[in-house]
Amino acid sequence: MDIYKFILGVIFLLDAVFSREIHLNSNGRTSNNASSGLPKANQDETSRIHDGRTSDNASSGLPKANQDETSRIPDGRTSDNASSGLPKANKDETSRIPDGRTSDNASSGLPKANQDETSRIPDGRTSAKSSSGLPKANQDKTSRVPGVLMDSYYACGDNMCYCKDNVAVCSGHQHLLTYIPKLPSKIKQLTFSNNFLPHIKYNTLSNVSSLTHLYLKANNLTFCSPVAFRNLTELQILGIYQEKKITCGLLYYCLMGVISPKFQELQLIRLTFIGRSRKTYFFSALRNSPVSRVIMNSTYIDYYNHTDFAQLKNITVLCLRTCWIDNMQFSLNPKLIPKPNPKPIPTLTELVLSENALVNFPKFCVYDKTMFPNLKRLYMDNNFIRFMPKWGLDCMKHLEIFSISANPLHGLESNTFSRLPNLHTVFINDNSGSSFRIRNYAFNSSSLLNLYLKGNANHAQHLYEDALNCCANLESLDLSENHLYNQSNDYLNELFATLTNLKILKLSNTGIGSLPSAIVRRMPNLESLDVSYNHISWWTDDYFRNLKSLRTLNLASNQIATINQNSFSYGTLQDLSELDLSYNPYSCSCANLLWFARLLKTKGFTKKLRVFPNKYTCSTPSDWRGARIIDTPISDRFCLLTPVISLIITSVSIGLLLLLLAISLVYRYRWHLRYFVYILRYHHIRLMRFASEGRSYQYDIYLSCSEEDVDFILENVLPRLEHELNLRVFLPQRDGIGNKIDSIIENMDASRRFILCVSNTFTVDHYCEFEASVAYERILSERRNLLIVILLEELGVVNVTKTIHKILKDNDYIKWGLSEESIELFWLKLIQHLNVSDEPRS
Repeated sequence: MDIYKFILGVIFLLDAVFSREIHLNSNGRTSNNASSGLPKANQDETSRIHDGRTSDNASSGLPKANQDETSRIPDGRTSDNASSGLPKANKDETSRIPDGRTSDNASSGLPKANQDETSRIPDGRTSAKSSSGLPKANQDKTSRVPGVLMDSYYACGDNMCYCKDNVAVCSGHQHLLTYIPKLPSKIKQLTFSNNFLPHIKYNTLSNVSSLTHLYLKANNLTFCSPVAFRNLTELQILGIYQEKKITCGLLYYCLMGVISPKFQELQLIRLTFIGRSRKTYFFSALRNSPVSRVIMNSTYIDYYNHTDFAQLKNITVLCLRTCWIDNMQFSLNPKLIPKPNPKPIPTLTELVLSENALVNFPKFCVYDKTMFPNLKRLYMDNNFIRFMPKWGLDCMKHLEIFSISANPLHGLESNTFSRLPNLHTVFINDNSGSSFRIRNYAFNSSSLLNLYLKGNANHAQHLYEDALNCCANLESLDLSENHLYNQSNDYLNELFATLTNLKILKLSNTGIGSLPSAIVRRMPNLESLDVSYNHISWWTDDYFRNLKSLRTLNLASNQIATINQNSFSYGTLQDLSELDLSYNPYSCSCANLLWFARLLKTKGFTKKLRVFPNKYTCSTPSDWRGARIIDTPISDRFCLLTPVISLIITSVSIGLLLLLLAISLVYRYRWHLRYFVYILRYHHIRLMRFASEGRSYQYDIYLSCSEEDVDFILENVLPRLEHELNLRVFLPQRDGIGNKIDSIIENMDASRRFILCVSNTFTVDHYCEFEASVAYERILSERRNLLIVILLEELGVVNVTKTIHKILKDNDYIKWGLSEESIELFWLKLIQHLNVSDEPRS
């Protein structure tokens, strides 16, 4: 023991000499104390220390700069971001480890992005909002200028601090606050930051002796009495942050005074050691302390000296994140022969070495003996490790979680993890090695439950098809952002061949163009599937029908244009608790989207859709591009009139309209049409008759009158024409037989001349009008005087048709007389017209 004290004394003396420890007293005067390194003002205090050693302290509260670092420690304990060592790539994973065997965001390695995730870890080891007790909403207020009362806080401590419940914050006073004021007795947590407290003397903390949490930040600390913290018998957590004038020796003496039997956690964040020595021997001051968690982040040290940490008899969590460690030394002096056996740390369960400068994988197994026999969680992310030996972890039989993401690894050999019986979670994300290869059976492990291989997209052929073989109990697999676009379905079938117990599968942004058949064939217990950001446009009918356990499905940002009744069964949709179909180029037509549009009107279904409705938009047709599907008119009623049906209905409607129009026109001009047809027949018959018989007529007169005028004609006109004038007269009402129209045509053609007995009844008789039209047409065609018009009475204006008007206009007519003289005059004119030659006019 005497030799050990002597060695420590020499080390401290050398440290004091090299760092030129000159401490400023309160009035700015310097003092040399070579033997103790203490300023003159403090020599009286050192005389009361049993071994004469002084201590340095760089305390800090929880200012904004450190709030992120102190909010991620297990069980409400504060720590730096890297207590866990997990890089950002691993932010989602720890919340899905089935048995909850993770520490808090910091101790487990979760970055800031995952602070919310810890609330889902089964064992409930989430951190408090701040180790200082400040709620998140008030964390920014710790660095505000005093004088502005913070919400729900009240002034305390000589009006230099703010208090709430059992929390006090004294921050931002700079040189105006050079002591720790008296606070209410109920205060248990104190944040003292950005003030001026260069000396922590034996009585500096006398006003706050009941503290359980003390955070000291950026107070220009230059001296700390070795007995300064001895009065804090209830102290559980001590944090020292952002001190720029601290030495390893001074920190050693400062920690000597921490003798609280309840002390659990030490936080050393962003400390800058002056002088050449950046060793960690100051931890030996806690060799008899019950401290179980040491968080040392963003503090440069020369290397990892295992002997220094082995003195911490109760340590369970050791976080050395961003300490620029490039070497891990496990023996006190490796040059000694024979080499001394390093002492293991049997109590350590979590070790964080993330964001350092390690190039070689540490030799955790020294002389076939592990340095951490009970280690459960090991984080080594964001280093420069190129090779991981297959035997590198063999001696850690209790290891449960291992993370080595964001390293330039060249590869993983077969059976790398096969000798770790308790390993259940592995993170190997975002590796940058240009020749990264994962060999067959690399993850041969019956205990492995969660495997994260995200973000290795630069390596198209990095994953051998049997790499996952012998992982029969694997439950969660993340292959997101890996190149699988050129891999065949047979390759994927072989890769997933043994994963029959898989529950979570992520294939996001892997470039696949279709859903692998292996998912349906090999994974009956799958509960969550993420295939977003790929090129999937379709899948076989009822692809998801056999995935009875599926509850979460992400198909966002693919090339899906059509969703119909074959895409999902109603049973599948009912079983799903979350479905993401956003950011797809939907074709908004009745044929492609009517079924889906119906579903989107179902409230129970839309509750399952993520980012609905704003990210469910149309890509085609161009008129609807960018429109939300629910804003389009697609519905059963709208889609009832498809383009083809609409064309048919329009065509039929137009056809019926035209038909009705044609019928009405035909009906209106039916006699004109019949006349036209019969005239054609008449010309044909006439030509045939002329050809066979020459120009000869059967009748001299064709007499046309209405039915009402027949009796008058038979009594007053016809007898004289036939008996006195010996003319052959054809009267249709008397002589006509058979089809009346045919008879009219035939007999008018066989008559030399026509007599029209026009009256008001004549003009409304269609047959009479037809006879008048035939006679007028014959006059025009033969250019002969063939027509004699007898006007039996004055015609009403409404009764004069176009044909009668033309005939009366072009031909002289003879009026029937009412007296004997007028009758005689009528017959004279008629005989005169009959004697006129009917030869064609020149």
